Amino acid sequence: MKPEITIDARDFFNMSKEFRRLPREIKGKVMNRAYGRVMSMAKTRVVRLSAKRISIAQKHVRERVHNKANVSAAQRGLVVRSDWISLYALGARQGRRGVLVKGRKSIRGTFIANMSSGNTGVFRRAGADRLPINKMFGPNPANDVATSPDPFEDIMADVAESHLAPRMLHELLRILPD
Repeated sequence: MKPEITIDARDFFNMSKEFRRLPREIKGKVMNRAYGRVMSMAKTRVVRLSAKRISIAQKHVRERVHNKANVSAAQRGLVVRSDWISLYALGARQGRRGVLVKGRKSIRGTFIANMSSGNTGVFRRAGADRLPINKMFGPNPANDVATSPDPFEDIMADVAESHLAPRMLHELLRILPD
């Protein structure tokens, strides 16, 4: 049976009072470890939500979400950096009438091509002639976060609120000698 941890305002006040007495080095280690773990938890939840909202595999979102590194504790957060994801990267395959993309409908009039630059993608002709052609793209996780930030902010607040103080206590108990 997992022990239940409840913290009320008095516990937090007493813990913060005792925490101030610790050497600077120990405080830094505890804070870095706790923030690192909590940010990892938040990243997992953000990836799940974003992948569900834009209907792609989590791996495509996960490689575009990064923890802010080398910043103070007050500035820690997650950064989603992304261009539009190529349809080819989402698992496109050529069909008879167009390209089929996993989890999406068939896109008529498109084709997969390998360019001389080494770029492979899904393309559509701009007109009736052979050229020019335009590359087709899928969703953009960063655009999803930018256009509707509220659910993502709620996730970050929930994780920080429910997991940061217990995690700090856990890391403090790990680092202090018995």
